[in-house]
Amino acid sequence: MEKKYEHGYEEAKTSGGAVYELGVKASKNAKAIRRIAEPLMKKHWHDKVTNLHRIYRVAEYLHQRQKRGK
Repeated sequence: MEKKYEHGYEEAKTSGGAVYELGVKASKNAKAIRRIAEPLMKKHWHDKVTNLHRIYRVAEYLHQRQKRGK
């Protein structure tokens, strides 16, 4: 006999713990990168997508650099 759970039970069980923690870490990381990229965007983005990608790559690098010990 199969157990019948209420709607959303399995999703609720699997969304907690490590999965949820990874999502929070990724969200904080993305927010930090956006914060670093914002002033760069104002100065260097001239409505070109290639500049946008370059700015985000630089912001990612700067974010990694900030986390590194001196």
